[in-house]
Amino acid sequence: MTFGYEIVNSQDGFPVKAFIHSVDGFKMHWHDAIEILLILKGSVSINVGNERFLLRENDLILINSNEIHNTNKTDEDNIILALQINPAHYTAYHPQINRMLFDCKSFIYREDEQERFDVIRWYLAQIVWEFNKQTSGYQFTIGSKVNLLISHLMNHFTYTAVKNENVAFIRKDIERIQRIISYINENLESKITLKEIAEIEHLSLYYLSHFIKKHMGMSFQEYLNHIRLDKSVKLLTSTDKTITEISYESGFPSTKSFNKLFKDIYNLTPTEFRKKRENPNYISKAEDHDIGKVRSKTYLDVDRSAAFKSLFQYLDLMDKKAQKHNMAPTSTETISAKANEEGEYLEPYWKKLTSFGRAAEGLRQGWQNQLKELQDELGFEYIRFHGIFSDEMMVYNIGNDGNVVYNWSYVDELFDFFKKINIKPFVELGFMPSEIKSSDETIFWWNANISQPKDIKLWTDLVKEFIKHCINRYGLKEVETWYFEVWNEPELEYVFWIGGKESYFNFYKETVLAIKSISPKFRVGGPSITHQVVKEGTWLEDFLDYCNSNNAPLDFISLHIYPEDFSSKEEVEEIMIEAIQKEEPLDLMSIWGSVKRIYYDKNHTHDTLSSANSKINKYLIKKPELHITEWNASTYCRNLINDTCFSATFIISNILENIGNVDFIGHWTFTDIMEEFKAGISHFHGGFGLINKEGLKKPSYFAYYLLSKLGNRIIGQGQEYVITKRDEDIQVLAYNYAYLDELFSSGDTSALTNTQRYLVFEDKPTKEVKLCISGLSGYYKITRYQLNREHGSVVDAWIDMGAPENMTEEELKYLKGKAMPKMTVEYSEIEGDYKDKLFVPVHGVELVLLEKKIK
Repeated sequence: MTFGYEIVNSQDGFPVKAFIHSVDGFKMHWHDAIEILLILKGSVSINVGNERFLLRENDLILINSNEIHNTNKTDEDNIILALQINPAHYTAYHPQINRMLFDCKSFIYREDEQERFDVIRWYLAQIVWEFNKQTSGYQFTIGSKVNLLISHLMNHFTYTAVKNENVAFIRKDIERIQRIISYINENLESKITLKEIAEIEHLSLYYLSHFIKKHMGMSFQEYLNHIRLDKSVKLLTSTDKTITEISYESGFPSTKSFNKLFKDIYNLTPTEFRKKRENPNYISKAEDHDIGKVRSKTYLDVDRSAAFKSLFQYLDLMDKKAQKHNMAPTSTETISAKANEEGEYLEPYWKKLTSFGRAAEGLRQGWQNQLKELQDELGFEYIRFHGIFSDEMMVYNIGNDGNVVYNWSYVDELFDFFKKINIKPFVELGFMPSEIKSSDETIFWWNANISQPKDIKLWTDLVKEFIKHCINRYGLKEVETWYFEVWNEPELEYVFWIGGKESYFNFYKETVLAIKSISPKFRVGGPSITHQVVKEGTWLEDFLDYCNSNNAPLDFISLHIYPEDFSSKEEVEEIMIEAIQKEEPLDLMSIWGSVKRIYYDKNHTHDTLSSANSKINKYLIKKPELHITEWNASTYCRNLINDTCFSATFIISNILENIGNVDFIGHWTFTDIMEEFKAGISHFHGGFGLINKEGLKKPSYFAYYLLSKLGNRIIGQGQEYVITKRDEDIQVLAYNYAYLDELFSSGDTSALTNTQRYLVFEDKPTKEVKLCISGLSGYYKITRYQLNREHGSVVDAWIDMGAPENMTEEELKYLKGKAMPKMTVEYSEIEGDYKDKLFVPVHGVELVLLEKKIK
């Protein structure tokens, strides 16, 4: 074991250095820096002076300036965060800081005494987080966090200030240790005694013995033995010298004493140790190495997700505490409206359309129960889905005589249920039945065929027979109120369509003409394309031009908008081509899960609609309806942000921002019972749905719930709020929308884990909203709804519960009771102005209803 002085260099010019690493063993050393160690995983043994401590996960310790210390691995793997602060930087503010000796060891206190240590953990997490994100101005943020950390140490921990005269003694002691270490290293092969060192240092044997024990944490002989063993291991592994030669070169008085000490430490003789290391099948283990040698993994070598999961829990913990005790920083804004204003008409266009995965899923009882509850409470007008003609619906059959036999049993069962709960089908016409496919390409685990028909007449006959059957069962006037969308995302070659855009254009024309031949009033449209080709290229323009030039009716234009894309389209194309060459169905889970995804900015939905409207106005004289038939915060049904309160503010913000820009906006999907891939395993696996697979309502559900309570006239609207009225009642909706941060938006998902889901968003404070509604007169019922992480977020309640899987009926019932926004009610006589203050936390929503009553 060697000792050494460590020079701590600043990180990126800061007076602080932070790093995450894993150690096997670290030599005894000291430095001017104040060092805080936090154990993120496993356990380590730490020697400080002549004391030894065992630190386990979440324990922390502060190593004072110039304290001799070292770190060693136990029988567990470990991950450690080290923060080193250069005290010289702060002497201008506090000249005594480099002389302060703090007593800061979390592991000697009980669990209920950890709050002041949690604050340190919180600051450590924030500093590492800022280093990792490096957003604009992060240098100032880190500097402020370090200042606050030092202030917290000085105000909440005991410390002693070393007197001026004692500083000289400390430096003198360090210099003496350095001389002793140098003397031993230079004379290792000779017989070294404590007596000769005492004579050199002009000290008594008794004083020197205690001095070494105090500062090195071991006796002189123990240290000497470790140094000699350290050298012997190097010689055993790097030379072919004999055991006798190695024993004398390492300073042992005899081979016998060398063998005995070596076996006591390593449980092997030197010969056995060498043979083991020479074995080609040998795998190095920690116990085979010398105790004092520095062996550590760097930040890049350790498991980042494990490190972040442990570290960033403190960000989440303290944020929750701050919200609970109203400690969170706030921003203030004032909003107002006049109750007697007429306002502008508000069409609840967000209630026009909802959606689900595929037709066959709608035949299940649990799925139907969820849709009925959604419909009873929110009342959507239309519902869209994939796969009406897919093989599992068993529509297209060939009889024994070779003729086509249509089976509408499953279609009838699904559409009858729609009629029963008062929702209309928005029919996506697809995918291709196996009996009329032109090739074998499929998508999804349920093998939806994406090829063109082998004969277009077989397809148009199918479509016409389907329409006729629906008319005969539900009536012509009813079916004329439905929508028919021709295919799904045909621009995604080899994903949803085979044959190029020109073949799709012709396919669209033949389909729409077949439908219109039955009744020109049927509403048919497409092309159901994604946002990428709306904003880039000419796909939409070419489609509109084709419809104009070929007299192809177009009653509505449908788009799919997600704020997400692949960072490497070339990589995706390579995966697709490889799958095609292997003649395998595309494994979308593999593609979506393995390729990095990046995010557009928070205005992406608005910008895409602006681009689409501009192109439509340019090419068409009579503008058709514009529908977003798929829309969500992510294209990936395993994205854990989908379950969070962020989704609620994402929905509300985009819906209110795009009033008048689009006719329908359909959230994809209403339920997590949705199987583009196989069913999600976890209760909260990041599914698309407003409701999870067990029927628990997510924050996104309550976004629609609160929106449904708005009035039909807008009398005030601004950034992150809207004020509406219905007759004499007033509704105020305010929210605090924080978008994805730059790190996550660029594709780094390391901070997103099953139980830590809020570290990937912009930093925003709690918002204080000062509300004033003037011109009121009468007796009012005032109802307030609060949707945030504390109220109405079932995933947060589940995490607080311990994130259990395979929950029992009792546990699900408990969570169902937690998954509701907070609701308070009061009555008040109001004459003139109604004033209120709303405190809306980040990702939170608050709704205030003023309902005029008769007293």
